[in-house]
Amino acid sequence: MQHPLTEEQQAVADHPGGHAKIIAVAGSGKTTALLHYIKNRLRAGVAAERMLVLMYNRNAREDFERRLQQLDCTPAPAVHTFHSLGYRLYQRMIANGHIAPARLTPLPQPTVQLQIWKAIEKCAAPYELEDIRARKQSEIEAAEFFIDYTKSILTGDLSAFQELKLGDEYMYFLKVFRSFEQWRRSQGAVTYADLIYDPAILLSLCPEIAEEYGSYYEDILVDEYQDINEVQHFLLRVLYGRPSNKSCNVIAIGDPDQTIYEWRGSKPSFLLKFFDGDFPPSNVYRLSRTFRYGHALSLAANHFIGNNRERADIFCVSAIGEQRTEIETVATGNESRWLVDHLRGCRKRGESLKGIAILVRLWSVAAPIELALLAGNIPYRSGNRNTVLSRRELRPLFWSLNIAAGRFAELPAERRQRGLYEWLTAPHIRIPRAQLEPLCAELARCDSDWGKNLLRLLPESLSKAQTRRLCQRAELLTEIEQWRGQAGELLRRQLTALDYLDGIGDDSFTRQQGEEKQQTVLAFCQYLDQLRRPPTEALAHLRELQRQHREGEQTAAEAVQITTMHQAKGLEWDQVIIPSLTRHHMPYQPQRDFSTPASVESERRLMYVAVTRARQKLYLLTPENPRPGENSEAQQCPSLFLEEMQLPLCRLVDKALRERPQALHSPVPVTRLALRYLEACDYNPEIEAPRAAMRKPALGEGIRHRKLGYGRVVKWEEERVEILFSDRKTRRFDWEKLSQFLM
Repeated sequence: MQHPLTEEQQAVADHPGGHAKIIAVAGSGKTTALLHYIKNRLRAGVAAERMLVLMYNRNAREDFERRLQQLDCTPAPAVHTFHSLGYRLYQRMIANGHIAPARLTPLPQPTVQLQIWKAIEKCAAPYELEDIRARKQSEIEAAEFFIDYTKSILTGDLSAFQELKLGDEYMYFLKVFRSFEQWRRSQGAVTYADLIYDPAILLSLCPEIAEEYGSYYEDILVDEYQDINEVQHFLLRVLYGRPSNKSCNVIAIGDPDQTIYEWRGSKPSFLLKFFDGDFPPSNVYRLSRTFRYGHALSLAANHFIGNNRERADIFCVSAIGEQRTEIETVATGNESRWLVDHLRGCRKRGESLKGIAILVRLWSVAAPIELALLAGNIPYRSGNRNTVLSRRELRPLFWSLNIAAGRFAELPAERRQRGLYEWLTAPHIRIPRAQLEPLCAELARCDSDWGKNLLRLLPESLSKAQTRRLCQRAELLTEIEQWRGQAGELLRRQLTALDYLDGIGDDSFTRQQGEEKQQTVLAFCQYLDQLRRPPTEALAHLRELQRQHREGEQTAAEAVQITTMHQAKGLEWDQVIIPSLTRHHMPYQPQRDFSTPASVESERRLMYVAVTRARQKLYLLTPENPRPGENSEAQQCPSLFLEEMQLPLCRLVDKALRERPQALHSPVPVTRLALRYLEACDYNPEIEAPRAAMRKPALGEGIRHRKLGYGRVVKWEEERVEILFSDRKTRRFDWEKLSQFLM
């Protein structure tokens, strides 16, 4: 059933012309408003071919095209992603002789990574190569990320290096970038990023050519503008054309509070500032009413994201009064067990598992959850390419189980060789592949006694340190072959003997990557500890779990979705569960991480996206509070973000809005945001509540004034405060009077 447009949506649909900016909260029906704008423009006589709609990804594009057909917009304007638009622009520039011919089917990732590794070996300092080879895959992934990030900006590889705040030890990535680009251009090949990067770089260097590709469209609509990067923003300016082009309307739609792809070059400032500079808007529209969730979550989201400074002036209110979204905070010492019990309960009540999502900040959080769901025979789908039992860091542990179970001897020599190499190099043994692979090939021809044979085959060319490490592994290998204990104990022995966890952390390029692997390994070992079975039975059990999961994925229409907060962007579920809301995981602050430095504001935006995926129920899982007398510093503590949500107050306001009593009695202070929310819902009860203590902000601390916007405290004189606002004007206030106007 088609609902009538809200006043805010209608204003967008009736936009009279000129550039415009639309700030839209999650679930506000922005797509509906855009569709009606397009329909009105077509009725007004604008030709469909003179309109361009840009969506952020292919799924969004296909959904928009389908809805255009349903709205009977015929002929319909072209709907592209930036990359499909770049593909067409690249074709046209080749045809016009403006750019060198290239095969525009992007190179497959294995080919890209192979060439990056060749560039790394060519460009790295010889004395560093051994350590780099020890973390080959993570080094390739890091260099690939650096290359892609460089192609999201116009200012080159050195600027990218500085923006990413890399240390001098990675300066050689500049050479890797140039070497890879030289190879790519010699092959006439492109990566996915090059479909935009190559045309954008040439057009930025040749303004006279850029003029030939602009001033054609009468309407350019860009969805999810907060997710674009510098190269995409520049390409939009090219398509718009000359500043004197008054016939084209550029309309940006987005929500700066949902900017979560900073590591791809996205920044809230593209929507908040740069768009206004390049396309001064005649109107700024706000879609502030959400149709997705109820009052409790709307108010919690307002409280929470209101702690960010870099955001638009928008206030989210639920559009449908009867829509309820329950928010429950669950303190548990065993998240996996709680999840299994909870999902079984949902099944018994006839609730669809397909409508449930578990959103994690890091994939390491998902490892114990996946194992618990596998053991509980609860079907799930993972947003990760590799489910927990097929992750690379577990392979050496599986080889140990196979050796102890006697199954390794049954494998062909080729598989034994690969298994021995993976086992010996985890964590890396610091022996060149050229020396280690022939040793593994010879050892694989043996049907047993691999530990003793390894000692016999030790090459004389090895250094003393390399020989010592191989002897250590040979002794452990013999111990594993003769193992008679349980599988969990065996893997614990391997972790201890090889200092396995620290080793895989050192072999990882980033702290986050290392932690992901370490936590997955620990979850796997803990699972086997609980299983209490010998290696043969443990292997059989694990294979059965894998078989059940594969069959469940193929046959079950109902399955829980496990994915990351980043991957959840643009999606929604009836029920959302967010585990491990600790101060360590949220906000997560990686160190030595190869990505744009994380900020609390960035993490808050990510959490905001996660919580606003829920329609009916939101479960926030936290660790149990420490018992009296226990040292809370030694415990995991709940995320500070939970306090910022003001959940007791949000639940109280939600109930009051449904029941509408004349007086609202609150055991907790009522915030200004809550008063504003009640006013927006046309409900003004008498309020009895304790007064909130108004803390004086310190020098340099940010504040937000109800009318003047954001400011920063620059001076205190007794009870008078001096504040520098975003308009660059300094104002002085009496603190007692000012506090009434702060948000």
